[in-house]
Amino acid sequence: MGTITGVPSDGDVPIVYEGAVADLYVDEDDHEVAKIATADLGDDIERVTGRHPAITGSLEELSGSVVIVGTVGRSEGVERCLRASDVDVAALASERESFVLETVDEPLPGVDSCLVIAGSDRRGTAYGAYELSERMGVSPWYWWADVPAEKRDAVVVESGTYRFGPPSVTYRGIFLNDEDFGLRPWASETFAPEVADDRPGIGPTTYARIFELLLRLKANTVWPAMHPDTKAFYRYSENPAVAEEYAIVVGTSHCEPLHRNNVDEWDDSRGEWNYATNREEMLAYWRERVEDVADSENVFTLGMRGIHDSGMPGGKTRAETIELLQRVIDDQRRLLDDAHERPVEEIPQVFCPYKEVLDVYRGGLDVPENVCLLWPDDNHGYVRELPTDAERRREGGSGMYYHLSYWGRPHDYLWLSSVPPSLVRTELVKAYDAGARDYWVVNVGDIKPTETELEFALDLAWDVEATRSVSSAEWLREWATREFGGTHADDIAEILAEYYRLSLARKPEHMGWSTVYPDTLPDEPAFSFVHEGDEARRRIDAFERLEERAESVYEALPTAHRPSYYQLVLYQVRCAAAMSKTHLHAARSRLYAGQGRTTANRYAELAERAHRRIEAETRYYNEDLRDGKWDGMLSHRPRDLPVFDVPATGSLTPRGGAALGVVAEGHRTPARGDESPPPSLPTFDPGVDAERFIDVFTRGDDPLEWSATASEEWIDIDATEGTVAGERRLWVGIDWSTVPDRRATGDVTIEGAGVEKTVRVEAASRQSGPRGDFVEVDGAVAIEAEHYSGSTDGDPGVWTGCDVPGRVSGTTVAAEPATFPSHAPGSDAAPVLEYDIELSTVGSVEIEVHCLPTQALNEHWDLRYAVSVDDGERAVVSIDPDGGEHDPQWQRNVLRGAAITTTMHTIEASGTHTLQLRALDPGLVVDRIVVYADRGRRTYLGPRETPLEK
Repeated sequence: MGTITGVPSDGDVPIVYEGAVADLYVDEDDHEVAKIATADLGDDIERVTGRHPAITGSLEELSGSVVIVGTVGRSEGVERCLRASDVDVAALASERESFVLETVDEPLPGVDSCLVIAGSDRRGTAYGAYELSERMGVSPWYWWADVPAEKRDAVVVESGTYRFGPPSVTYRGIFLNDEDFGLRPWASETFAPEVADDRPGIGPTTYARIFELLLRLKANTVWPAMHPDTKAFYRYSENPAVAEEYAIVVGTSHCEPLHRNNVDEWDDSRGEWNYATNREEMLAYWRERVEDVADSENVFTLGMRGIHDSGMPGGKTRAETIELLQRVIDDQRRLLDDAHERPVEEIPQVFCPYKEVLDVYRGGLDVPENVCLLWPDDNHGYVRELPTDAERRREGGSGMYYHLSYWGRPHDYLWLSSVPPSLVRTELVKAYDAGARDYWVVNVGDIKPTETELEFALDLAWDVEATRSVSSAEWLREWATREFGGTHADDIAEILAEYYRLSLARKPEHMGWSTVYPDTLPDEPAFSFVHEGDEARRRIDAFERLEERAESVYEALPTAHRPSYYQLVLYQVRCAAAMSKTHLHAARSRLYAGQGRTTANRYAELAERAHRRIEAETRYYNEDLRDGKWDGMLSHRPRDLPVFDVPATGSLTPRGGAALGVVAEGHRTPARGDESPPPSLPTFDPGVDAERFIDVFTRGDDPLEWSATASEEWIDIDATEGTVAGERRLWVGIDWSTVPDRRATGDVTIEGAGVEKTVRVEAASRQSGPRGDFVEVDGAVAIEAEHYSGSTDGDPGVWTGCDVPGRVSGTTVAAEPATFPSHAPGSDAAPVLEYDIELSTVGSVEIEVHCLPTQALNEHWDLRYAVSVDDGERAVVSIDPDGGEHDPQWQRNVLRGAAITTTMHTIEASGTHTLQLRALDPGLVVDRIVVYADRGRRTYLGPRETPLEK
């Protein structure tokens, strides 16, 4: 749409200008949602300008400049204005959920100019009104995230015709799920407590707010909240009525067939939940609801699972289960046919092969052709199954059930929202390209704090081509500009990108290295405290830099924007940082206590302080933010899982006096002083300028005077003496201009409290002649996948840059398009990435490839790469796990955000080699490559990249 300006030109339509306010017209015979949206538009005009327009249903009352809102075929004002316009009314009316905004001169007697907002149907009309609101400066999140409206003295719509729609995905919406820790307590105790009579629930007042939000985001579908302690959607007679008023299509989840919430509505008096033994009672139960809602706009979920999120009872074998589920579906179809005047083939229906049901479907279940197949992700954002060629031709089409929040194996993530928009785009665009275009439902938990990610998913669903055409960074900048203004938009987009990267490497809820079902206690985090420059400290440092930047933006924002910024950005950043600090500081305290460091106690206190910070931030969100508007919405410990407790910490009683401790990078055990040879730092390479550390620390209760001496002039130390009351990290580097050409060895000796302790320093030989782009350092070559030396397109298939973050860097490399035909392992037509590497090790090496844990398109596909060195033998690897929630490989993959696989290769000679990586199947997203030549894995993320400095 064109620009909203402040001064009218010829053909423009002033809505508010020089004291005049245009009237809003909506026909009294139009749909209820058209009237609701028009009223909201009037309120939005007031939010922006301070002036509220009059709203009328009489054309005779109109004069001057006006806004006509209405649905084609239901609005006299729209019909008359469109006659004077250039709009093809018949073409508009034939499209689903589309709308046009057009400026028209003198369309009616007494009317000088008009902005007509014409919808092809009732939702199209509502979308048009809310589109104008957003263009004026009212965020869709003005209420749900308290985003203030952009203030204007005048609102003028520039002359033109602006067309929108139809949507890319037919049904688009959200699933309110796992609402026990936010949405339900907030709704029933804070926002609308009058609806919580016999027990807590989510009633019409709350749903009206939710439905307005969905319309502002151009969605049309809801799966209502349905957990065991939540009163069912249909227990409130007003809930379906409000859905009808707002034109929201009601569906139900994968375990709620035919609009029945079993955990609330099925009771023991009906007998057991078993179709094999209690068919008639279950049919009566379903028939009652189907007949009640037959006149509403709904989508019916077919099939059957357990009463809640569990497998269907009744079948002892796979064959018996398939037969029983087939009978269920056939009977449900007859119920739908009996209850509706139109044929069952015309009634919108979905079947979701979720979890164990996918295996039943694969076993030969016959789902009728006109039923939409709603494919699942794996609950952690990676699509598990997509349609085959035959399934794409089905009349009912295909859809996608996608998670931004989840309760279940291998561990929940219900607290903070951390699925990167770039991953959402990669997976949902893949689904769209594979033919899943008819029904998208996104599990958003409590809505908050998934605001940003769910809007991105719904943007894709509305206009997939426009949304996929920009990077996630560009989308975040545009989003941040709308929410907070342009001054800080770049900073906010980059803050969120880094938050997503750190969370992809390990979600906040997964920092305990624990699991659910079975629930386990927190374990040692895999981030290393002693290798790769202290990997755990690097993560803490990254979060501290992120916090500092986020805090700086918060302080610089106008006061009115701070509450929304806190909700949409700052709470997540602060709490994710605090969660990493809680577990990593606690683990460090345990390690340091074992080393005899007096600072063990300080890290124990830092862990406890970080835990208290999470509690304090959540208390502020609930009790103080916006004067308690969101009280009950946020819980920092959903389900009271062990990961949310203060982890065990170490403690130490210092010895008396001053006592020296020294530990070198790469070692968990402190130097004794009498070792032969002494502990050594990781080897330095002349092509990679990396520093190594030596920790000097106190073991006693008195401060310690220390000194450090290098045995060779080429050894640089950032400090050579001082007094330490806790610990001091010395950084050691190499002056390569003075190192001998051959491999060189020296020592750093630390003195203090009457003792000496020595650490060995080794520098690799300087090389002459050409070297690879990446070199072996301390027995390993590490490469970020996007830094390839060369790339060759396949026939078909290409490698392209991907903005899904890597676990170390900000980008990855993907094999595209999403559905190209597979290549045989020996084919030379597969797309190839090449990396020039230098190895000093000869013999057997291990090549480790880190991929995003995506899955094959469906059971008929694989997800393989082939890796070779110097065009030698190709080792073929599949990264596709079974995908079921009990598969241990899949569990490891989603917890660490990576599918990590290895192959063995033989290197005949030292020197430069070319590593080739071929994509044999579509869907691969590669993050890192590590060649372990003379060592094994020591860290969680792998070695830091080892590029040759040129």
